[in-house]
Amino acid sequence: MREIYAVVDVGTYQVRALVGQPSGPGRVSVLGASAEKTQGFDEKGVANIEKFSETLRQALSRAAQQAALQVSKVWVTLSHAGLRGESTQAIITFPQADHEIQYTDLERLRLQAVQRPVPEGFELIHVIPQLYHLDHREGIRDPLGMSGIRLEGEYYLVYAPKALLGTIRRCFERIGVQVEGFVSRALVTAEATLTPEQKSMGVGLLKVGHHHASVVLYHEGILKHFATFSLGSYWVTQDIREMIRGILPQQAEELKIKEGVALASQAPDSVLRFRLSAPIEVVEVQTRFLAQIIQARLEEIILHAAKEMEEAGLLDKLHAGLYLSGGGVQMRYFPSLVEYVLGQRAFVVDTKALLGPGLVQPIQSPAWAGAVSLLALLPLLKEYLPPLPPQASSEKGKAKEKAKEKNLLAEKIRSLLADTFKIPKDLVE
Repeated sequence: MREIYAVVDVGTYQVRALVGQPSGPGRVSVLGASAEKTQGFDEKGVANIEKFSETLRQALSRAAQQAALQVSKVWVTLSHAGLRGESTQAIITFPQADHEIQYTDLERLRLQAVQRPVPEGFELIHVIPQLYHLDHREGIRDPLGMSGIRLEGEYYLVYAPKALLGTIRRCFERIGVQVEGFVSRALVTAEATLTPEQKSMGVGLLKVGHHHASVVLYHEGILKHFATFSLGSYWVTQDIREMIRGILPQQAEELKIKEGVALASQAPDSVLRFRLSAPIEVVEVQTRFLAQIIQARLEEIILHAAKEMEEAGLLDKLHAGLYLSGGGVQMRYFPSLVEYVLGQRAFVVDTKALLGPGLVQPIQSPAWAGAVSLLALLPLLKEYLPPLPPQASSEKGKAKEKAKEKNLLAEKIRSLLADTFKIPKDLVE
């Protein structure tokens, strides 16, 4: 049987959980899915451990119930302004010029790449291989099987705030679930949904969430830039509340989702009527005025992303376009607004190619792209994670062996008790 995985996409608006298994190269069959309104987690991190733990429990239990499984381990995607990335290089040499590059050599090179001080208060979560150079050959994608004496690798490292990860781990531990690892939502979405051809031409991904937006940029086939900043669709809701006095937060959110248009010129010339509260008369709002409020804030997000592109020197080099993901890009005419502001072709990410037999609706929406992408990448995720030092790997193996021996001993004792004494099963346990 193929291994079954569980992922949790931690957002400030919703927590999404998926349970599934690989159904082919880069494809996944989703067996269970659930989304819960986030409680106890905001743009800074975990605000209330008890409430956030309960949100995680509800999301996971419903997804597991659909899949008729129990979940004990999960992978977690997140987006946070504290995420940061940087490029690095590593070099190893071999005693003979005809040395054939093996997988163990690449692992040693990865380990060499992370032998550098981690920024204080941060934890390394990604080590993404970019290119290799072998002797005088440059720009190699896969050096396995090649021969040489000097191997150099370029990697992109991503760090996350240690306090944030530690608190999230504690919340999962409270519900009896172990965190296998953390990944950036924007990075796994880009890695899973953007093709090698697009990355070679130059392509970008803009993820817009509730409180954060992220930019991932590729050129000449490699990851060139990654950034996350504190802007999202939450601020659109706040702008609506500011411009329409007396409107309740939930009313503003529903107005944004149901009637919002990202490009004011495409908004219908109509009037929206709704009641702020029982004693107050019906309020009228021009749809085009609402769209102007929304467009102003979304333009700010797009221009901030453009600033990141310009600083990376790639603003005019994204020949394959800009792809959009996250719940914040679901608003009508968002791609048109991007094209209007940047003069750049824009498309909403499509995860249909990642989905095999199983659940499809509603997880095809851009809001689910991070969770679906992580689930599809999990069989290959080792290539993107920090390598375990040989000592740590050995100790982990010994711990597993001890746990296995302990379980075998316990089973023998239970079997002996069951055969010797006729006592209740719960007492044997």
